[in-house]
Formats: sequence, structure tokens, C-alpha cells
Amino acid sequence: MDMEAFAAEVNSVLEQHAAKGLPSPPFDSWIASDAELARVESELRVRLPEKYKQFMVTFGAGQFMYMGLIPPASPNGQTRDMVEKNSGDHEIPGFVSIAAVGTGDHWGFITEDGICSEQVSLYDFEESCFYPEADDFLEFVSWQGLHAGREGY
Repeated sequence: MDMEAFAAEVNSVLEQHAAKGLPSPPFDSWIASDAELARVESELRVRLPEKYKQFMVTFGAGQFMYMGLIPPASPNGQTRDMVEKNSGDHEIPGFVSIAAVGTGDHWGFITEDGICSEQVSLYDFEESCFYPEADDFLEFVSWQGLHAGREGY
């Protein structure tokens, strides 16, 4: 999925909410700067996918409708950022967490030689294994965040 198609899905969801008389969906829109993303890449020694970085500078992290994305930088000094969520006791070797599922599991990117896969995977905490979720970040956030294409949404 490209950013233009994704932006069209966001607009469609917003229009559907308005047409149904629903309040605007929750978006924290914690926009990341290029410098903040570069800091994350430097400190975690990874190269993040371009679609992920483009999303972060356009839409941002935090609550994105039906899911919460870990911010590259804490917006308020209290929310843990990507470096904190991917370091020390939270580190999952060969994986960069981008969103918590809420059960100890995480969504994120598998890394190889410091390069993050375009594909988003689920890390299953209990099984200590990975399951593919989406071919790329925009497809993932469209399905999990916007619930685009799901019946009843």
C-alpha cells in the first residue's frame, strides 16, 4: 500500500464517522521529526522502513483509532518511547516493537543485520516466536488501526 491510498482510507473512515453522526475517532497525532527518527535508528542500531517513517512524520504515534503506536519520542516525558520499549528488559533480540497488543505480545519489525523488514510481525510472548501480520506498515495500520475492509466498520 502506498501513502496516497492509505490517506484515502483515513479520509474515508473520517467521512463514515461524520455521516453516522459519530464523534471524530481518537488520533493522538504525536508527530515525529526526522531527527527523532534518526535518534531511534542510531540508538537501536537499526534502519526503520520508509513507510513507517513517512507515517510517523505525517500522522504520528499514540492512539490511532483502534490501536496505540509506540512513539519514537515521548510527547510528554511520561510515555515510554521506542528506545525505552526496545531496550534493557524490554528488548526482543532481532525485533523492533512498534505497538503493544496488550497481552505481553507486540507488533513490530523483524530485523536482519540491523535492517527492519517491511513486513509487520506479531511477537508472541508466551511462545517466543513471530507470526507475519501484514506485508507492510501501512497495510498493517490500515487493518489494525482503521479496521479498513472489516465488516461492520
